[in-house]
Amino acid sequence: MNRGRWTFQAQIICIFLLTFSVLFLVNLYMYSNMNTIIENVDKTYVGNKNLMEIRGKLDELQSCVTEYLNTRSIDSLNQFYNREEEYRELLETLNHEIIGQADLIMEKNIRNMSQSYLEVANKALNAKKERDIEGYQEYYDEVQEMFGYLVTCINSLNSTLFRNNSDTYDKLLDSVRFTEMMYSMVLMLTGFLNICLIIVLIRRITRPLLDLAQTAKEVGKGNLEVQLIESNNQTEIGIVIRAFNQMVNSLKDYIEKLRKSVEAESALRENTILMEAYLKDAQLRYLQAQINPHFLFNTLNAGAQLAMLEDADKTYRYIHKVADFFRYIVKKNDGLSTVSEEIELVDDYIYILNVRYAGEIYYQKCVEDELLNISMPGMILQPIVENCIKHGLHDITWEKKITLTVVRESDHVVISVRDNGIGMTQEQINKILSNKKPEKADREEGRGIGLDNVITRLHTFYNDKDVIEITSVGDNMGTEVAIYIPTAYKEKEHV
Repeated sequence: MNRGRWTFQAQIICIFLLTFSVLFLVNLYMYSNMNTIIENVDKTYVGNKNLMEIRGKLDELQSCVTEYLNTRSIDSLNQFYNREEEYRELLETLNHEIIGQADLIMEKNIRNMSQSYLEVANKALNAKKERDIEGYQEYYDEVQEMFGYLVTCINSLNSTLFRNNSDTYDKLLDSVRFTEMMYSMVLMLTGFLNICLIIVLIRRITRPLLDLAQTAKEVGKGNLEVQLIESNNQTEIGIVIRAFNQMVNSLKDYIEKLRKSVEAESALRENTILMEAYLKDAQLRYLQAQINPHFLFNTLNAGAQLAMLEDADKTYRYIHKVADFFRYIVKKNDGLSTVSEEIELVDDYIYILNVRYAGEIYYQKCVEDELLNISMPGMILQPIVENCIKHGLHDITWEKKITLTVVRESDHVVISVRDNGIGMTQEQINKILSNKKPEKADREEGRGIGLDNVITRLHTFYNDKDVIEITSVGDNMGTEVAIYIPTAYKEKEHV
């Protein structure tokens, strides 16, 4: 894709994704490397860990033997048997094969001596149980001797393994430092590339803006013959430049037409009054013809883009909402719409009002997502909401609330618009539903203005008089307008 067809938003997103991808890959590599190093460290010292556990269990066994021989405590005997089983499981981790390495040979010796130690310890305990004093004393002395020798061997092997593992640990530490250095270099390189990309992007944004500002300055001085900026760029700046060029051309056309009108007025000076009337009429028609919806939308969008570029987020959103609101009105007129499009129009309308009136309207909606594509006539919900705000909430002193809900009930989709305003009398409701024009007094205090057209179109579209319902329980209790759409009308298909 040509870079000129990318919006600045897309370019910024691409830069972000590129940076994120690089950082993600670097972090993934670091994570994998660190896991490997940690696993190697664990493997390095696993032998020392096993020996420490064996030494701990050996001390517990010796303590249990000593305690039982001194006290004949059943608890000590049970603890011995439990510790013996755990000790034998730990011995299984030691080498039992004949291998030429000194540390493995020592492991095999510790394993064999431990088994001999356990046999002698069991003999001493059995002798104590049989009250063979001389026997258990002899076995106990042998146990003590074997215990001391085992402790010496375990400590010696542990020291040997620790010395051997220290060299391996130093190598792993060097690997960690190298990894840290590489990670820092990649981060610095990534940051430098980001800065370069941002500088290039900013220059692409500011250069056409500076040209546009200079041209606008000349136009502001009245020089409409200024050289217009040519731009085939499809970014936001390109849109603004083309909108500006269109505005300048429109001003030229307007001045030219105005000049011709003045010349025509001079040529027909003898009929000044009549020609002035024609001139005013021509000017009015001309101004009306200039209100081209597409030109209005493009201009509003250009203003929104300028607001966005200037970080005026609230102004950008407001202009964008106004453009969407008028675009929908011109596009839909009385045509077919969907529940989703109607709700979006209500959202935009209330947003615009809240900007104008400092957010005094609390708007709440509850919509079932599967009902959003249901078809319905266009420009239905907004007039209802406008009617609620103008005639129900206008003069109240409490918090103004509008609640919109869309739910499915049996074979109908029910769209409800509820306010917490002054409410309506049943007489007013009957006049509105019967499409009777309110009297002047009713217009001043009633709420039927704007609903006649909505009710007529609903009755005509659905051929059903019960398609709309208005309820109000009393003064200052609010009003609810409910529309019942038959589910027989299928969801609108979009191409």
